[in-house]
Amino acid sequence: MAKLSELVDKIDTEVKEGNRKKALLMLDKLLEKVPDNKHLLTRKAKYEKEYGYEKRLISLEEKYGVASE
Repeated sequence: MAKLSELVDKIDTEVKEGNRKKALLMLDKLLEKVPDNKHLLTRKAKYEKEYGYEKRLISLEEKYGVASE
């Protein structure tokens, strides 16, 4: 099994690429193996919040269209 730090780096890479949903799924799987890890729980809360903003923004863009410059 890969080191915890390598897995976290992989999750962070997914987030940087804009794949927050995939990163959250990866975090959930990792938390099954390492429950109650403060750092992972904090990271998950942060990514969930960002994903919520992302979904809301997409929803608003669909509803009102993308603002043109």
